[in-house]
Amino acid sequence: MLNIFVNSQSHALPKGSSLFNALEQNEIQSQRGIAVAVNNAVIPKAEWPSKILNENDKITIIKATQGG
Repeated sequence: MLNIFVNSQSHALPKGSSLFNALEQNEIQSQRGIAVAVNNAVIPKAEWPSKILNENDKITIIKATQGG
């Protein structure tokens, strides 16, 4: 198993999991208006399926909000 952090919360995934798999496990992959970074590097949505995660990677999910 692979230990990662999503917004500072620990999660376990099978080794070889992609960023998309991690987001899917957390039911985030289909949300609109989000930006995702791995270890402080923003990953474009098109690269989520091919971005393979490593032990202790830190995923940060940022949701866009509307303001006035």
